[in-house]
Amino acid sequence: MFPGGVGAGARDERVADDLVELLTVTQRRVAAGVAAALAEDGGTLDGYRVLRALAGGGRAMGELVAALHLPAPTCTRLVDAAVDQALAYRLPHPDDGRKVVVHLSEPGRDRLRRWESLVQAHEAALAGSLGPDRVAALRQALSRLADQDG
Repeated sequence: MFPGGVGAGARDERVADDLVELLTVTQRRVAAGVAAALAEDGGTLDGYRVLRALAGGGRAMGELVAALHLPAPTCTRLVDAAVDQALAYRLPHPDDGRKVVVHLSEPGRDRLRRWESLVQAHEAALAGSLGPDRVAALRQALSRLADQDG
């Protein structure tokens, strides 16, 4: 039976305390807050993530897919949008002409700087409600989870 279905109580404490549920609810709330902040400057969370992934240098599409944990068609659509807005550009792969490498353009760098400040302000507000010690512990725990295989 799913929580909230027939026979469910007012609140199923096991579900509320379940790690998967807590991570899911938290991710959705944080993502919604960041998305709202980015939307003020015409951005999206996935668009921001693409620009961040390109900030360190050009990447092949397969590298972007792996780095962003997105399906290839979704990643292609996001890169197409960034290219259409002149935030990124494609060049042939230097070693394999069948591939392209996506690079962040100067307008893309400018946009990323603006978006980074919006995201940092949102993160600072969130961190302020938790305190620096909890934020550090949370970052460490989430980094460990993210680094695990599977």
